[in-house]
Amino acid sequence: MADNKLNLKPGVYVQGTVLSCAVTLQNRKDGSGQFVRLSTEIATKPGVLIFEQIFDPAKDASVKVEGGKVVTFPTYPEDKPITLKCEPGAIREFKGKVKVSKAEIIA
Repeated sequence: MADNKLNLKPGVYVQGTVLSCAVTLQNRKDGSGQFVRLSTEIATKPGVLIFEQIFDPAKDASVKVEGGKVVTFPTYPEDKPITLKCEPGAIREFKGKVKVSKAEIIA
């Protein structure tokens, strides 16, 4: 029988199920262009958290902007498990919601 456990190194991990993804296109405050913010809601046993990722459409091929709208962006299958390895200080509370800003998707 196959072992389904991940071989994880020491660190802070978040495991949960993807609920939804939302994407917004925003202008930089310094006027140097635009960026794409991808917010993924993840259900965990204690509650729901938001995993935020920032992409630069000029440098990142995984996002595409046409006519002021985001047409292509990374998605994660809803109702599927996801594991994130969080960087130190990446988990915070903002306006009553738990947010993860810097993490690597492990599975």
